[in-house]
Amino acid sequence: MADEDLIFSMEGLDNSPMLKDCRSDCNKADSDEEDNYFICPITDDVSSPPVAKTKKSCLFGSLTKETQYGTSSSPRNSFSFREAWKHAIQKAKQMPDPWAEFHLEDIETEHAIRHRYNAVSGQWVQDEVLIKMASQPFGRGAMRECYRTKKLSNFSHSQQWKSAYNYVSKRYLETVDRDVYFEDVRLQMEAKLWGEEYNRHKPPKQVDIVQMCILEMKDRPGKPLFHLEHYIEGKYIKYNSNSGFVRDDNIRLTPQAFSHFTFERSGHQLIVVDIQGVGDLYTDPQIHTECGTDFGDGNLGVRGMALFFHSHACNRICKSMKLTPFDLSPRENDVLDNCSKMLQSAQTVLRGIEEKCGSSRVRTISGSRPPLLSRLSENSGDDISDMLFDSLPSSPSPATPHGHRFDVHGWPIFNENDNLHSDDNNSLDNHRDSENGGDSGCPSEKRSESDEMEHRAHGNYNRRRFESESEDSFGKVSAEKWNQFHATRVNIHRSSAVACEVRRLNDLALEKKIGKSILGKVHLAMVRYHEAGRFCEKDQNWDQESAIYHLEHAAHCGELEAIIGLGLMCSQMPHHILTEVSVEDTEENKIKGFNYLLIAAEAGDRPSMLHIARAYDTGISLGSDRLQDWQEALFWYNSALNMTDYDEGGEYDGTQDEPKYMLLAREAEMLITGGFNLEKDPQRSGDLYTEAAEAAIEAMKGRLANQYYQKAEEAWALMEE
Repeated sequence: MADEDLIFSMEGLDNSPMLKDCRSDCNKADSDEEDNYFICPITDDVSSPPVAKTKKSCLFGSLTKETQYGTSSSPRNSFSFREAWKHAIQKAKQMPDPWAEFHLEDIETEHAIRHRYNAVSGQWVQDEVLIKMASQPFGRGAMRECYRTKKLSNFSHSQQWKSAYNYVSKRYLETVDRDVYFEDVRLQMEAKLWGEEYNRHKPPKQVDIVQMCILEMKDRPGKPLFHLEHYIEGKYIKYNSNSGFVRDDNIRLTPQAFSHFTFERSGHQLIVVDIQGVGDLYTDPQIHTECGTDFGDGNLGVRGMALFFHSHACNRICKSMKLTPFDLSPRENDVLDNCSKMLQSAQTVLRGIEEKCGSSRVRTISGSRPPLLSRLSENSGDDISDMLFDSLPSSPSPATPHGHRFDVHGWPIFNENDNLHSDDNNSLDNHRDSENGGDSGCPSEKRSESDEMEHRAHGNYNRRRFESESEDSFGKVSAEKWNQFHATRVNIHRSSAVACEVRRLNDLALEKKIGKSILGKVHLAMVRYHEAGRFCEKDQNWDQESAIYHLEHAAHCGELEAIIGLGLMCSQMPHHILTEVSVEDTEENKIKGFNYLLIAAEAGDRPSMLHIARAYDTGISLGSDRLQDWQEALFWYNSALNMTDYDEGGEYDGTQDEPKYMLLAREAEMLITGGFNLEKDPQRSGDLYTEAAEAAIEAMKGRLANQYYQKAEEAWALMEE
């Protein structure tokens, strides 16, 4: 492609994130890391040598500030813009191919079927590509090995393999189901959605997650599958893992803030972790979801969320985006104090324009919500309507449509009439390769804390993606889907703080409170990890104080298991969670225990109903703030009897709970005696004794049934008197 043609294809990119990065780099803007660099945005359809990054340099050279920035009155295809890009292209062409020494162009050409996933439409598309792949791997991790690969652009008119772009093909060492490859790609593209949503909130540094596709080697025996990503240069670093690991020898703020952001912005339904890559270009992330069944074994569900927050100390970016700290006990916060002090040395400088998470000012590209959240919200107890997620971002899509106005900080300004696709955009899309430089990758593995492979070679990935794979690349998607634009952004984010969650739950009916809070499930997972000794050394005692702290927070969020556990613990009764832990036997704890069990009873827990009934019946474990009340006892006995899950033997759920006939007999006895706010009722007492007798017969208790029949006659006799 001629330089002039390339410049034409790049029209509208004068305000692109790539160009803005260049300007920022030229002005020595802040950075999270010492290795700040700029990569010239050369698209994948260019027949020129791969572009390498130039550390602390700019491909725009000595262009004047006016030439680099242009003026507000000049058109997008102004002379200054065209000259800037032409200068960049000429300089890029002079950069050598970092893989030239391996002579991949001499390897036999193979035909492969490429499978790509569109996270907007949730559809897969395929086409045929030409590749050259090395026969021996150059890198190996715990799960996969990596092969140097060159792929010919589908828009290349001649097979110029020396100028083809460098890729990495990865395959699993062990034989896995073919669906695993497709699930990995789907995960990464879903995670890419959240990278774009994070960027729209104007963080100090934008992030990107590399695009990944699948190669099916159709001419090889068995048609093996490979993951394909662009090769990128730089020091590969694993910033956090899917199991709570946080790298502490490379002080970075953005990776941890990004993970925290995804938790709140998704309404707690997911969190993107396992952040690894080069700078803020990430690859092979992992997504933890509430159900924990998506995305293979690496999805640890709420347990993974708990592992992240146990090691996460909120940093300056978290605070600037109004992300709320996750509630940790004083002891846990003391452990994180050192980490918090280390974060002060990070070089990131806040711009003061960061948007609050979920701000109504943040606009999105698509009117469709991510397929992942569609599934999660259907299975979640949060009862979040589809409308709430209509404003979530689509992917792949440009972070900013061409032609938008920008503020003084380089961020897009939207208005009510913003439209995603103009004729200019469509004409530009037609010049793109279906990958258009958005794909990238580096050898990496997920689900392992120690597997960190570093690569030092010149690469060709656009570190800040200036354009992404459009819908046109996947076959047409309806224009309406792209053109839907919200006048305001629905605030759907949820705080990580229990106090905010409690306020939200207080507005719901009881049946919608209990067990409906994902945040409560995360705190309960914290309890289990503490009890299992996950957060302490083998020779140390586990932190009981912190475990109780999280148990209380889980209970406040309506987690029934935590409510029951605390109720039994405070009532000095055997409990199934934190069995080794006991609390002081005080009147205050006795009152708390009864109140917790009362909440559980109201939520439909039958053992709690029986406990409350007996307490009102006998006055034992009632607490000094309540009085013995047989009318209340009768209500709760009846509530327990009305539970429908009796087995054939008359016992609830086949357990050793009091059988039906005993509860009916106790009710009959109270009604025939009267007292404690309950009036005598011989008629009803006789009826209940009769029901108790019939239930005893069903339970093969014949002698006891005869006794109940006799007591029924005695009760009815009192009525006649």
